[in-house]
Amino acid sequence: MSNRFNFRQKPTGVFKWFLKSPALLYRAKLGFLFGERFLMITHVGRKSGTTFHTPLEVVVHDTDTDADTAEFIVCSGTGPNADWYRNITAQPVASIQVKNRVWTPDQRVLDSTEAADRFADYERRHTKAASKLLDSMGQSYDGTDSDRVRMMQNIPMVAFSESVRGS
Repeated sequence: MSNRFNFRQKPTGVFKWFLKSPALLYRAKLGFLFGERFLMITHVGRKSGTTFHTPLEVVVHDTDTDADTAEFIVCSGTGPNADWYRNITAQPVASIQVKNRVWTPDQRVLDSTEAADRFADYERRHTKAASKLLDSMGQSYDGTDSDRVRMMQNIPMVAFSESVRGS
């Protein structure tokens, strides 16, 4: 039996505490420590109605200056059955926090073609991290664009946006 954690199972013990520690830092107004590489979403449980705080890695922060919005795109590393993902598809995210700034965003789920393009960009920028992430998720593809699109059907991506002009 391997001692290595994989994202196909829910964490337990010390690893579970370790994964929760970023949320504690955000709530202590120390979110600036994560820069724009991570954000924290506040969402409501689809069954329990409980409020949850989930830190997520930002796959890309799209700040296209010609658009009216800036997007923070995240992915569900554990797939479409991740609790946070299921919660925000049942009821939109209550808020997101980047650094120490909190707001209520618009959200959209990317289709698998756009998600594949975004993941390809992430792979170029973070080659080793992308490889380890795919391995821990039990995902792989043959390196072609079409197979990357197929793979992204199992790794949903969500974009959170805010108005640039209204900020």
